[in-house]
Amino acid sequence: MNESYSCAPLLREIGRGKDGSRALERGQARDLMGAILDGRVTDLELGAVLLALRMKGEAVSEVAGFLDAVEARMHRVEPPAGLPVVVLPTYNGARHAPNLVPLLAWSVAQAGVPVLMHGQASDPRQQGAGSNVARVPTVGILQALDMAAASSPQAAAGDLRRHGVAYLPLAHASPGLARLVGLRRILGVRNVAHTLAKLLRPVQGPTLLLSAYTHPEFGAMLAELFALRREPALLMRGTEGEAVANTRRPQRIARWIDGREETAVEGAERAGAQLPELPAREAAATADWVRAVQQGRIALPAAIAAQRDAILDTVARMRSAA
Repeated sequence: MNESYSCAPLLREIGRGKDGSRALERGQARDLMGAILDGRVTDLELGAVLLALRMKGEAVSEVAGFLDAVEARMHRVEPPAGLPVVVLPTYNGARHAPNLVPLLAWSVAQAGVPVLMHGQASDPRQQGAGSNVARVPTVGILQALDMAAASSPQAAAGDLRRHGVAYLPLAHASPGLARLVGLRRILGVRNVAHTLAKLLRPVQGPTLLLSAYTHPEFGAMLAELFALRREPALLMRGTEGEAVANTRRPQRIARWIDGREETAVEGAERAGAQLPELPAREAAATADWVRAVQQGRIALPAAIAAQRDAILDTVARMRSAA
């Protein structure tokens, strides 16, 4: 049996609310998350830790340490021929507009850069069918496009080699983290695991992470994290939480390479008047529309094209620097 881990000393630091709490140091956060993932923390303490962190807010030292622990236990996908892989986390889905994450992934893969999507339908609002579904998750659109989720990292590697794109459920990359994400059904609110899942790079080798934020303060924390970890990333304000360009609104996309920030996209032109009518947000309608783009019957939206070009340019710079 694993030796138990007491969270009481840490709870005294992080459990005093937003103004009275102290952020954990990176090493403390790494040890805490390692104990959680290894099953050495009781359910009572785990709930207390997750809710305390949510009330306090996530500090960059904590997120960095938590990621250290998750990555040390993560199952990774072997990339095709050692190529850099674009990692596209997709956990939110879409409520108000079509979910164009699959379209972005396809457009990048068509240009010769492999794309690994990963996600988990953990939000109770993504469950059910028909009118009961508040959000349309990416995996539902992929299924409508006849693309199955990979059953293992090895299967995902095969999909990348054959098709240039793959979808790996979080449970196959990090079972422990997937369990924490799933606790939203019990706790009723998101926890730090949702942040960590969207930062995961389950690939053996160089990666470019597509990252998104909703609240400006969270974007500032991510910028600090990318500077600290010095890993390539593209950061943007999310479209309903997803790291895909909004086809109706100009967006800046920041590029992070070797810990330094620059602008990758100043703002795609406002293309609404040039686009055909977007499809209904249901998975089948979105899949049909994506097929029409793939077949050249509908033009790729300008914002998606601009994001794709920024991704390709960043990957080219990564290859030249290797």
